[in-house]
Amino acid sequence: MNLLSKSLVGIVVLLNSCKLDTNPDQLINQKASLPQTFKLSELHQKVITTFINNRKHITGVLYGNAKAYSAATAAKPVAMPGEWFTLITWHQQDDEHWFGACIPGNLLSAETLKLTGGPDARGYEYQKFLGKKLVKLADTTGAAARVKYILSQKASITP
Repeated sequence: MNLLSKSLVGIVVLLNSCKLDTNPDQLINQKASLPQTFKLSELHQKVITTFINNRKHITGVLYGNAKAYSAATAAKPVAMPGEWFTLITWHQQDDEHWFGACIPGNLLSAETLKLTGGPDARGYEYQKFLGKKLVKLADTTGAAARVKYILSQKASITP
């Protein structure tokens, strides 16, 4: 009987120690979350590619609408009016749940690029937003280089 009671106590202690913390609010990376006002999900964009820059300790995701996704996955991509891209960039931070892994940390920026115009005249609308609250940047110095960078990204290979 003494052995049986010790075994039961041991099992109860073991089961209590295996209790998982499943509070969904603690599982969400709040630092990397986009503000509600940005409404990325309403754009219905797909992930085109992701990138990591270990020297600058940043990570990012390039999203695009259906036209942008099709163009990015084509053998010879050609920029066409109606393509809409969104590039989100974060600082990297260590993952507290997985040793050696890095995950997105503080939100750095969001950039939107919409290709406009017709067959004869192509143009673009570029906007950059900075910081956790994604404040729109009025100065667009270097926009042409950023547009070139976004359009040069190749789609990730997916099954």
